[in-house]
Amino acid sequence: TGRDGLGGHLPPFPPPPATDRLLLVPRVKETSGWQQVFSSPRLDWVIERVALNAKVLGGALGDHDKMVAAASCTEIILWALQADGNGNEIGVFHLGVPVEAIFFVGNQLIATSHTGKIGVWNAVTKHWQIQDVVPINSYDAAGTFLLLGCNNGSIYYVDVQKFPLRMKDNDLLVTELYRDPTEDAVTALSVYLT
Repeated sequence: TGRDGLGGHLPPFPPPPATDRLLLVPRVKETSGWQQVFSSPRLDWVIERVALNAKVLGGALGDHDKMVAAASCTEIILWALQADGNGNEIGVFHLGVPVEAIFFVGNQLIATSHTGKIGVWNAVTKHWQIQDVVPINSYDAAGTFLLLGCNNGSIYYVDVQKFPLRMKDNDLLVTELYRDPTEDAVTALSVYLT
């Protein structure tokens, strides 16, 4: 079928070494199958969360950047991956509370906690910003907008591409988009912008 006798299916990626303190990033090519493209140094803590951004336009290393982040408890480590397989540690960031989710919105790394904290790392400004909001029950991203569903019935949004900061206190500009009159918690969000 033109895929080196693979019958149109990719072979399973070989299992990584049995460790929860090492981050391995594979890629697949039709001609050669799975290849390891990045291996983190052995970490001092157990990896609980991972986020991968396959392409970061205008990032620190040009238009072909890829980034990967690993989190445990309150810490997040972010690496920039290069085409040659090397990785540069961008930084270690602290949320101050347990990280419950990490993900990318565009070239921004987002960390959230149900306690009501969000952290945003902007690839252009290379700035880590933490913001307190109401306890978070759900989240979704649409385009460059991060939407947060909170336990007080509010839906908040942040345009993470613009990375807006309030002038008076340099906090993230978190805007209330909607508030339920009965203050029922927003437990799920699904947003599609056209």
